[in-house]
Amino acid sequence: MVLKRSLITLAVVIVIALSALFLGISYSAKSLEFAGGGIGQVNTSGMDITLAVCNPSFMPVIIESVESDMRGTSGDYGSLEITGTVVPSLSEEQLQGTLGFTDSNTMKTFVNWVLNNESNTDFNSTLLIKTKVLGLIPYSYEKNYDFATFSNLIFGKGQWDCQSKQSYVDDNIRQQLALVQARMSAAGLLYSGDIVSGNNTTESTNEANLTGNNSLSGP
Repeated sequence: MVLKRSLITLAVVIVIALSALFLGISYSAKSLEFAGGGIGQVNTSGMDITLAVCNPSFMPVIIESVESDMRGTSGDYGSLEITGTVVPSLSEEQLQGTLGFTDSNTMKTFVNWVLNNESNTDFNSTLLIKTKVLGLIPYSYEKNYDFATFSNLIFGKGQWDCQSKQSYVDDNIRQQLALVQARMSAAGLLYSGDIVSGNNTTESTNEANLTGNNSLSGP
């Protein structure tokens, strides 16, 4: 009888411990915060982007990938593909990836929406975030975003609990997007090849850094 009670007690302790571990894993993964980190090379159907990621939890998290399909009732807009990295506890890192569009017109429309602070009720993004908590335990989750929330995730900043406040993000990226918009307008008139927008530093907002071998001169 005593042994039976001990086994029951042990089982209860194990269940509680596993539940607490799962809650900790879930919290660590879902507490990840993202902010725009800059725009890299741009071509006629997509752009390389940097995302800053903050892990405000006490557990290290390995981000394996961040993926998203951008859709609407009228069809697909494109996709987001981000490669992962290790994000130690109470730290921030940077992720690199690509924001791709179905065609150049869709990309131009998307950029115009962002710059004009428009809200598109037809747009929906399902973000799939694949992680490993403590470097061992896989945990994936999905989040749905409307256009305003998604564009703020990619190009702006929401809640950010890391030491760096990402204060440079908004103005810098809007300048980069404005240059991308100008290049796309010029490309539509003069050239059908690739356009290049420089790297993701503050200096990349200067037009001189946006000029590549196959880029256009300014509009």
